[in-house]
Amino acid sequence: MLSADEKEKAAVIERLRPDFIIKQAEFLEGGLSNRCMKLTAEDGRQFVWRPEAASAKAFGLSRDNEFEALTVASKAGLTVQPVKRYPEGLLNPWIEGETMAEASLDIAATLQAKIHEMPALSNTFDPFDKGLVYFSNLSASSLNDSLKAVHEHLQKHRFTSGLPLATCHYDLGYYNFIRQTNGEIKVIDWEYAAFGDPAMDLVMTSLANGLDLETLVNRYCQIRRIDSVADWQNACRQWLPVANYLGGLWYALGFELYGDEIYRERSVFFLEKAEGHMAV
Repeated sequence: MLSADEKEKAAVIERLRPDFIIKQAEFLEGGLSNRCMKLTAEDGRQFVWRPEAASAKAFGLSRDNEFEALTVASKAGLTVQPVKRYPEGLLNPWIEGETMAEASLDIAATLQAKIHEMPALSNTFDPFDKGLVYFSNLSASSLNDSLKAVHEHLQKHRFTSGLPLATCHYDLGYYNFIRQTNGEIKVIDWEYAAFGDPAMDLVMTSLANGLDLETLVNRYCQIRRIDSVADWQNACRQWLPVANYLGGLWYALGFELYGDEIYRERSVFFLEKAEGHMAV
C-alpha cells in the first residue's frame, strides 16, 4: 500500500503527462509554505514542482503571482523562466549550483538593487494587510496577550514611508541564493515577491542575512546612486518593528501548521523584538 507521500508523488507524475514523462520525484527539504518536489524526466531534464498547497493559501500566497514574478525576474537575469503554470501548481526548471551558506554585504545589496529596478509586478504588498491575513489564520490558542498587543498597536498606527514603490522579493535570504559553477548567482523562491515598499524589503533582507541594517542601506544607496540616504535610513528604522511583527505572526502560523518547536521559539523572539522597538 502506497504511503501518503508516494501517492502525492504519483499524482504529480501522472498530472504532468503527456507534457513531461517524469521518472523520479523527491521532496525537497525546507520551505514552510509549500512541499516542493525535485523531478527528473526521462530525457534527463530536472524541474521543481511547487504545489497549490493549503499551507501556501494560509500564508496568502499565489502561484499566479509567483509565475509573473519569475517571468519578470528571468528577463532581468536574476532567475530562470518558469516552465508552465498548472491549476495544481507551478513547474520551474531546476537550477544547478550550490545553495549559499551566507551572503556578504555586497552580494545582498547588489541583488537587492537589481530587484528594485525590475518592472512593476501586478500584485501589491502592504505589510499591515499581510499582518491581518496571518492574524486571521491563527487559532485562538496562538493569540496570546503579547501577540495581540503588538498586532493591535501596529494595526492602529499604520503608516507609509513615502518612498517610491518598487518590485520587491521579500525573502531575499542567502538560503534563496544559488551560486552556479560559473560564479553567477540566481535567486529562487519568488512566492512573496510583490510591488511594495523597498525599504521594508531592505529591512527583511537585513534580518534574513544577519546584516547590519544601517550598513546595508548605505551600500544599497551607493549602488543605486541614491542621494537621499537619510530618508531611506529613517524609512527602514520605521519599518523594523513591522518586519519583526510579521516574522512573529509568520512563525506562529508555521508552528500551528507543522508543530515544530523552533517555529514557536522564533515567533516569541520576533514578537519580543517588535515590542522592544515599539517601546523606544
